[in-house]
This record gives sequence, structure tokens and C-alpha cells, in this order.
Amino acid sequence: MAKKSQQQRRLLLKGIAASALAPRIVMGNTVTNPDVVIIGAGIAGLEAAKTLLNKGVSFLVVEANYRIGGRVHTNNKIFGVPFDTHAHWMMVPRKNPLIDYAKEVGFNIYEDLGKQKYFVGDREASKDELADLSITYQAFNKKIKESVYSGAVGEDDNARTALGEDFFKRPWGYTVASDYGVWNMAQNSEDWSPNDWWNSIGGDDWFCAEGYGSGVAHYGQDVPVALGTAVREIGWHSDGVKVVTSVGTINAKAAILTVSVGVLAANHIKFTPQLPVEKQEAIDGIDMAIMNYIGLHFSDDVFNFGSDTYVYQQQADENGVGYLANLNNTNLVYGYVGGDQARALEKEPMDTAIAYGLDGMKSLLGNDIQKKFIKGFATACGQIPLYEGAYSTAKPGKQPMRAVLRATLASKLFFSGEATHRVQWGSVNGGLYSGRDSANQAVAYVKENS
Repeated sequence: MAKKSQQQRRLLLKGIAASALAPRIVMGNTVTNPDVVIIGAGIAGLEAAKTLLNKGVSFLVVEANYRIGGRVHTNNKIFGVPFDTHAHWMMVPRKNPLIDYAKEVGFNIYEDLGKQKYFVGDREASKDELADLSITYQAFNKKIKESVYSGAVGEDDNARTALGEDFFKRPWGYTVASDYGVWNMAQNSEDWSPNDWWNSIGGDDWFCAEGYGSGVAHYGQDVPVALGTAVREIGWHSDGVKVVTSVGTINAKAAILTVSVGVLAANHIKFTPQLPVEKQEAIDGIDMAIMNYIGLHFSDDVFNFGSDTYVYQQQADENGVGYLANLNNTNLVYGYVGGDQARALEKEPMDTAIAYGLDGMKSLLGNDIQKKFIKGFATACGQIPLYEGAYSTAKPGKQPMRAVLRATLASKLFFSGEATHRVQWGSVNGGLYSGRDSANQAVAYVKENS
């Protein structure tokens, strides 16, 4: 039989979207005392559940939110087009099974071509200025590499120290530092670890036209989840584990904990007995970075650079906005802010954040773009108790704490999620692989103790 055309697959996806993207809540049909309880229905929890199902091990997934996907969520109501409120970039294609899955079921997956435009003030950078920019990027990589291989530890393991103050005196110094720092690591240069950055896997990025969150929701559509079920306490001192939730207590042989490191640091879950000191130190050492999006919708492509183009203005500090313009030809612009500036904007009304992003665009294109502005929206991930931030970054000198964070306790309490992955932290695929790894370990433990 001939392979379905892309148009047929689009129609197939459209036809099932309304029912498939909502998880089935089947508390009454699940095991009340399962082999494994999975805490959190983000990608790590969903993958853990799929793995346990394939291995024939009973499980129960509990989720405090009223939807699945965790920090991967697409909102279609705000702008009338897909808007990823958290994760948007489908990273590392050779290590991201979600890309292949989304393609197979009919999502429109396309490569991020990395188109970039740089401004100096309200004009595009000249050829000579772009040449200087290229040299600055080379200097950044050289200095970060030197810092890593010099064995910088403790407080010296931070990007500001590694780069040196002379780097920031370059015309493009703050721009390059922002590109890698507040717009990538979601931390100011003095707050992120070059060792952590170096110990990560890179690769090309891809986009999902329907939204990354839509793809993840589809991926987890058949996983039974108890939504609106917040975990209050985990007892792990005796045989098995006891998980106290907002709707009752679950007894299981093992637990897979997939909540963000920010949730752990905020002590939203009580542990009985308390977590070991080294685990608490790891939770403190792996910070929850802040990266927020300022969505700006226009009546046309105001930048006129085509779809999915990165636009940067020469920076004088680390407080600027980076832009991803005209997402998939929807005339939607992502303004992204991270680090200290993101934290400051979270304390202000949303209108202030929207105006901040719009003013940045006006400084590039002029005030007339206001006439084409339709609507704005700003996220505030650090203000959401379910996440307490965007994704993990190691504090200076604390990169080795990722291994401590993912270490299993008492052979039955497994720690999962992107923060625990050795090289794919900060990514959705890192969360997926960590969930799979934890589930396989849980299977071995359950079978050994059955």
C-alpha cells in the first residue's frame, strides 16, 4: 500500500486531536496498591509508565496538575495559533525519539535552520560588525573551553570568571554572553557553570508546527493518569513506599519521582525520613533556571525576515530580549528573557512584561509596528508552584551534583527528570530517557523483591 500523503496524515491528526490530546483518568480501574507509583505526568513520568506497561509491572501515575505534559505544553487559545508556554525546541534529533514519533503520527516537524539577524541600534549590523561578532563567538568558546580544561572548581566555575571582564568590554561581548547565558542557560553569566554547559550534548534543533506540547500530549494519550492528585509526603523508611496524596494514600513497592528539582528545593513534598544530607545538597546545587516567553502577535511579519528567524540587538548588559520571529509563518514572535531579568519581570504585572518585549522590537523597527500589534502574553514559570522554574542548571562548581541527584535511595525511591540526566539535562528528551532508565531500574527491583 502506498504511504499516506502528508495532507492525509494532517487530516488524520486533526480528526483525532480533540479526544486524543486529553488523558484518560482511570483511578477506579487502576491498581490501588501498585508495584510502582510514578509521581508526575511530565515526559519522564509518561515514559516511565510506558516502560512499566511494556514490562508487565503494575503502576499508578499521579499528577498534581489537571493535564499531562508538565513543562511541555501548547496553548492554542491565547493567540489562536500554537503557543508553547514552556519547551519549544525539539533538541538533539539523533537522541530525541519524540521527533520520529511526531513525524510518524502526522505532526508537521521541520528543521530549525538557525536563520539569524543582528542589529546595532535600529539598523542591521554591517559586514565588518558581523565579522567582529564571529570573532567574539570564537573567543567565547575558547575561554569557556580553557576554563573547563583548567579544572576550575567551586565559585571559579562560572562563566563570568571564565570569560574575564575584558570579554564584556568587546562590542559584542554582552550579546554573545546573553546568547549562551540568559537566552540559553537561563542564568546570568556569574550564575552558570561552564563545566555543566560543557558536559551536555548538542545538535540541531527541530520545530513542531502544532506545538511541542501537542506532540507530547499525543505521545502520552494512552497513559492512565490520576490528575489533580498532589503528593504531600513520601514515606520510604520501611518495606515499600507510602505516598500520601491530596486524595488518599498509596502503598507501593517502589516510587519514581519525576517532579522538577525546583519543586524539591521548595519542599512541596515532605520526605519521611528526611532526605540524606548529600541528596539535599544536590537539590540545592542544581538550580532551577528562569526562562520566560513574551508572545507578541502581529497582523503580518513585521520583521520581514521570513519564518523562524532569530533576531538579536547588540547588548550593553544581560537584560535584553532575544527574539524568534514569525513562528511557522503565524506572525507570532517569541521574545525570550532569562536569568535576573526574567525574575524581575515575573514580579510585575503581565502588561509590563508585554510592553518590555514590544519596546525592544520598537527599538529595532520603530514605533509604527504598534499599529500591527494584535495581542501579547507573558509566561512566568518561576511563579508556578508545580514547576518553580523552567529547567535545571548547575550552580558554579556543582555540576557533579547531577549524579547525586539521580542516585536511588533505599533501592526503591528513584529520582528522574531532565535535571538528573548526565548530558541531556535541560531538554525534553533528557526527561524521557531518565524516565525510561528509572523505570527499568524499578522493574529490576520489583522482580527481585517479588
